[in-house]
Amino acid sequence: MRNFVRPLLLIALLSILSFPAFAITWLPEDFNCPLDGQKNTFLVVGSYGSYIYSYPSKYQWLFFPRTDSPTYYTCKKCYLTTYMWDFDKLPKDKFDEIRRALNGVSVSKNFKEYTELPVTERLEIMEKVYSVLGKDDDWWETFYRTKGYHYGKEGKPTAAAEARKRSLQMIEAELERKHSDSPRKLSLYISASMKHFLGRDNDAIADLETALKTPYSEKGATEEDIKNAEAGLNERITDYIERIRSKDQKPRLFDASGTRGDH
Repeated sequence: MRNFVRPLLLIALLSILSFPAFAITWLPEDFNCPLDGQKNTFLVVGSYGSYIYSYPSKYQWLFFPRTDSPTYYTCKKCYLTTYMWDFDKLPKDKFDEIRRALNGVSVSKNFKEYTELPVTERLEIMEKVYSVLGKDDDWWETFYRTKGYHYGKEGKPTAAAEARKRSLQMIEAELERKHSDSPRKLSLYISASMKHFLGRDNDAIADLETALKTPYSEKGATEEDIKNAEAGLNERITDYIERIRSKDQKPRLFDASGTRGDH
């Protein structure tokens, strides 16, 4: 599964036309590094609401908390870096491999708060850590899409494009499989999003038009759920096509601006 909630729920949330604007809140909490016992203070989620699904990262099929800096924990001693939900849950039998993966890792500056480090710097360390944890292609596709998002947000288009190309290669491989647990309609949306952010608008529109014609399916979903997801995702796809064809509302134009161009 690509996100914390099922695609059906995400699509339902995305189909809501307006959201009240509230802030995401974070609270400090202490964690001991599993590798060296170092005490670190990280931020944990205090509150958020369904408004997070209206943010423009939806045009890359990425959502909070992956889009927020505090999500990426870095130990101030050994520089172990993980998603916040993994930091204290790493398998003990992988500790030695992780330590070896971290050999030679350094950071760009001394820091008091881990959020002082750019997200992309933390993601580069994470790539080394997770390389020994046996993650599947679906996990890595989302990871590279996330890297592309954060490099884009930091105004580093070359690195963003490199990550997005890796994401696209993996989603295209998934689309070629005869059997996949991911809804094909959604995979086409993701493929189109990466092509759009790589400047391939005609190819992106072709994928989105194919997605419009592709029935939505998801294992274990009810007929009513499927019907609602179909309508919701078709609404999103139609909106995406219109924005790509526009002059000033193309989602990639807001890549590094932080502007919420969908409001």
